[in-house]
Amino acid sequence: MRTDWTALNVHQGQPGVLHLQIDNPPLGLLNQEVRQELGSFFQELGAVIDVRCVIFGSGKRSFCAGADLKEYPLRFDPSVARAHVENAHRMILALVECDTPVIAAVRGPCMGGGMELALGCSYRIAARSATFALPEVKRGAWPGTGGCALLTRLVSPSIAKKLLYTGETLTARNACDLGLVDEVVDDEALDVRASELAAVIAAQPRTSIATMAQLVDGDFRASFRAHLRYEAERFVHAYQLPAAREGYTAFFEKREPRWPQA
Repeated sequence: MRTDWTALNVHQGQPGVLHLQIDNPPLGLLNQEVRQELGSFFQELGAVIDVRCVIFGSGKRSFCAGADLKEYPLRFDPSVARAHVENAHRMILALVECDTPVIAAVRGPCMGGGMELALGCSYRIAARSATFALPEVKRGAWPGTGGCALLTRLVSPSIAKKLLYTGETLTARNACDLGLVDEVVDDEALDVRASELAAVIAAQPRTSIATMAQLVDGDFRASFRAHLRYEAERFVHAYQLPAAREGYTAFFEKREPRWPQA
């Protein structure tokens, strides 16, 4: 696998385990470079035979606080919106279709696209400091990296709608109670617990793990591809609507948005 990542921190841990972090301080925001490199990382991962598990860890302050809103107004150009969504979809599809188990070890904010990444992982361990939200509705948009499908994979449609329609922020315990997170541990125990689980998984035969991933996730992967094709068209359209412009403007003016009636 490549070693010249500029937006990622990738290093070998215990045998068979690779550690991954977004290297975009201070909050690990998702810009187009980060999305491009994450997509390439997960696409290349399957060919690395000595890696049996990945720990997708957190930086000092967050797992990933979501999209870099500086890129947001560029999407008012339909051609840019399409390029952005195709890059994001390449990233999330590579993660969802990856047969190597990926453990999300979440500390601090896990928001928007960051939460979509966590939902795309095989297993989620959260530190007590972790918070989770899909707040895009407050910006006049919606989760555009497969979030609606990934969320309803884990919770009921009614719970998913509540979280999507309100942009509510969840504590780690709230998220665990809903089934979005699999374990909650003290902050100082997060890395140890993730390493313990990764070591157990890495000790198993790689071919067996890959086959089980395909059997468990096969139907979802097929439907997810179809979902992303439809979502891409809706994404481009969304950024041509007045709500997206108002959401962006209100955020940077630090005021409540005044949504258009139509």
